[in-house]
Amino acid sequence: MKSVYLLRSLTLVVFCTFSLELIAQAEVANPTFPFWRINGNAAAATNFIGTTNAQPFRIFCNNVERMRINPVDGEIVAGALSSPYAGDLFSAVSSPTLPFAVNGYSAQNGSGTWGEILTGSATGFSAVQGVYAGSGTGAGVLGNYNGTNTSNTRAGVLGVVSTPAANSGGAGVYGLNNIASGNQRMGVLGSYSSTAFGIGVYGIGFGGGIIAGNNDVGVVGWRANNQNYSGYFNGNHVVANGTKTASVPTTKGNQLLYVMESPEVWFEDFGTDKLVNGEAKVKLDDLFLETVLIDAQHPMHVFVQVNGECNDVYVVKGKDGFAVKEKSNGQSNVEFSYRVVAKRLHFPDHRFGNDPVWGPGNTTAFSQRAPARPIDYDEAVKHFEEMRKNWKPTPMPAGFEYIKELEAATSKKKESSKDTPNHEVPKGQ
Repeated sequence: MKSVYLLRSLTLVVFCTFSLELIAQAEVANPTFPFWRINGNAAAATNFIGTTNAQPFRIFCNNVERMRINPVDGEIVAGALSSPYAGDLFSAVSSPTLPFAVNGYSAQNGSGTWGEILTGSATGFSAVQGVYAGSGTGAGVLGNYNGTNTSNTRAGVLGVVSTPAANSGGAGVYGLNNIASGNQRMGVLGSYSSTAFGIGVYGIGFGGGIIAGNNDVGVVGWRANNQNYSGYFNGNHVVANGTKTASVPTTKGNQLLYVMESPEVWFEDFGTDKLVNGEAKVKLDDLFLETVLIDAQHPMHVFVQVNGECNDVYVVKGKDGFAVKEKSNGQSNVEFSYRVVAKRLHFPDHRFGNDPVWGPGNTTAFSQRAPARPIDYDEAVKHFEEMRKNWKPTPMPAGFEYIKELEAATSKKKESSKDTPNHEVPKGQ
């Protein structure tokens, strides 16, 4: 049932009697009457649409409230009557049918979402901040590159520090795990799909680059040449179930040379000298002496090889050097080479030392025999392919987490992003 009302003989308005739904509006007399028309108004500076008392300004659609502006602080809320938290100027609350609360899109030369802390602010909050408080495997912030560029610089998350030009400091990406108890707390975790080849974490120094080829590497540090450092550790550096090697260029490709290991911490030095009338006194390098401890409890070891005919020799050790004397009062004049080994300063009493990472008791099950690496390049490539194809997980102590478990958790995060058709919520989420 419809009724027609004439307001002050100025505007003809047609209403549904029961729902007061506006059906039509016809201007009758005065076009300047302050009435918001469905085809727009030529508003004055003082005109507004809203409320003049302490009631919220509510916007309805299909007779359901969709948005409101609350009167106390001007908070704008879509999808709810108020924000879950105080202090929000604009708040969008999702629903089962619209699970993504805020979305930004751009097909232009701009970003889908932009946040900025303006100049002059000293806040500790970020321009864009995300918090995950659920019970699933989501993240506070998810960045997903789903474009078509194939550059190595494409990234799911890009962090840039632009200013100020201070003398030091600043990080493009900074990870902080702020949980105050427990273990396995990681500031930054890097990984890649086990169905591909890749590098878990890559650091590039001055003049460095990104390596090519089918490589499986946990961490790479790369610098232009042999000056300065591609990696630097202040503290213990441990290699478990592997070797410490140098990769050296040869006519048969780069070959690996391996370091010698010891249950104690030794520094060593080498040199040559000459017996004169059956005797020589060797003064050790002053810098070498600054790095070692030599005393009665920690004597140095001296190994001598005579490079000529004589009656054999013996060594008399001192605190800063040693003497080499020919036996039987010999008077030979021959050269010799020597090797000196002394305990490293501040580490004189180390012998073995438990590594608690691998747990108590017998840990031999957590190590495997490593097949010898081929010297030939093609054979080495084939060897690595076979090892990867036939790989079996090495047993690990209780509490360790395998890469497959990490990949499964990461897969859930990716599936929960909005790259599904029509932004449908993935099943099981």
